Amino acid sequence: MQQELRLNIIPFTTPIKEAEFSFYQERITDSYPVFKNDLNGLLSFHFSEAEIENLEKLYTDFLPPKEGALVLNINLIENPRFASHYYRYLIRQYFVAVADIMHMNFTSETEVWFHVPESSTHKFNVYNQFTLKVQHGRVTDSPELVVSYDGTT
Repeated sequence: MQQELRLNIIPFTTPIKEAEFSFYQERITDSYPVFKNDLNGLLSFHFSEAEIENLEKLYTDFLPPKEGALVLNINLIENPRFASHYYRYLIRQYFVAVADIMHMNFTSETEVWFHVPESSTHKFNVYNQFTLKVQHGRVTDSPELVVSYDGTT
């Protein structure tokens, strides 16, 4: 089976340089897990070494803080691993109202599907599939959005 893969890498500038984000030790509704290493040492001001050792991840929903939140001021340029989580969140917020189907794939990247009415029939629908992947500094020195066309389904 021959596969044709098309990639478009779009470098972009950070929409904000720094912001406050709320984190929780327990999963809350619509939250995303963030591993402690993605926070680049920011936890040492809020937890003891023993607590950090036992902590695997925190959860954020990228919304204003709720009760019990740990609020961290994060520089997105200095913390590209966390920034990738935030950019994925922004992408999902945009495409939830644009794509016909949207979900996270097994690598936590965003898949969007767009209905192709002219190829659909009364028995089945056809969709064009795309994957939107955030990466940092692979081709440029800035964040990058990789858009891949994954064919039809």
